[in-house]
Amino acid sequence: MREDGAWLAGKAAVPTDDATNDVLALEPEALEMADSQGVEAALGWIQTRPGITTARQRLLLRLLMARVAEQYGKNEMALLLLEELDTAAQGITLTQWEPELLFEVKARQLKLLRLRAHRYADKALLNRKMEILLGTLVAIDPVRAAVLCDTQHKD
Repeated sequence: MREDGAWLAGKAAVPTDDATNDVLALEPEALEMADSQGVEAALGWIQTRPGITTARQRLLLRLLMARVAEQYGKNEMALLLLEELDTAAQGITLTQWEPELLFEVKARQLKLLRLRAHRYADKALLNRKMEILLGTLVAIDPVRAAVLCDTQHKD
């Protein structure tokens, strides 16, 4: 059921902010719910969490939804959520959205685009998207991005 995400070079980036930890701490419970009631139920549960008041918290909920969707093979759903997050993140300042979280969004997006590339007709468009994502990842964190660069050339 769950797919291995070890390629992301360790654990997902989690800032120390309590509100962030509260949102991202829902992941084990969401995964447990996905195991017992299905991924759709888990995504619905995540989406209806009370007390989500800031734009940042809403974005973190979307990231959590994308993580759960990806782990349960709902790659297209995860990719749509990550693309939405990527677009929304462009308008948020770094004090609201740490670069580590943005790196995770873009790295996961790159991974899913690479999976899609094997069956996608417009490979040139996908390659451009992947190159742009990879360039952004290098700008955010060159060391972590180096692993992703190596992965790209092994395909």
